Amino acid sequence: MYQRLLALDDHEARLVAEQYRKENSLAQLYDAVIIQAMTMAEHDRHKGALDPEREEFLFLTVREMVADLGVETRTAAEEHSEERLPPPSKPERIVCFSANDEADEIAAVMLAQLLEHAGFATVSVPLASSAVSALSLIEPTANDVFCVSAIQPFAFSHARTLSRELRAKFPRTKTVVGVWGFSGDMDRALLRFQPSPPDKFVRSFAEALEYLEVPSPSAKSEVSD
Repeated sequence: MYQRLLALDDHEARLVAEQYRKENSLAQLYDAVIIQAMTMAEHDRHKGALDPEREEFLFLTVREMVADLGVETRTAAEEHSEERLPPPSKPERIVCFSANDEADEIAAVMLAQLLEHAGFATVSVPLASSAVSALSLIEPTANDVFCVSAIQPFAFSHARTLSRELRAKFPRTKTVVGVWGFSGDMDRALLRFQPSPPDKFVRSFAEALEYLEVPSPSAKSEVSD
């Protein structure tokens, strides 16, 4: 997909997603394909190897693709099953934040979309917003969960700063930090958040959904024939 996006070919990039989606769930598509493409883009962007035209095209195309996939999945679910309800005694609301930049924001949108499809009430905080200011309107409780999204490289510093800010201001609300696509040691990763680590650190949407006890759907259960 990343090569197709670099070639400014949104049609072929969408075909890659469509082909993968036929045999895999939406979460798997996001983890294995779209997050990987955005991670490559972020590495190139930070090295100065991604020109402004391709950067703008890439993020715009991915945003549109994610929006379209969300609509398709929601429509299919409505046609083939009753409204999904979250597991009992689970978070009342899940508030999704981006740690720093546009790639993080798109990842936060993907997570919020997956959670909405699972029946959770979600709130997405726009990138330009101050987290604490936005949350003053929501009034988080101990029954809510914060989810911070970050994509490598340089993901940890921004995720750590935001996680600490949230935990200091709302100590009763659980915080989940997702550094999507991270492949390093989990224990060492958590040490980077000391002395105030999040309640959960995850590397994939699959891990985030498992922590929140969302059943893993098959590809066929999510999409129509």
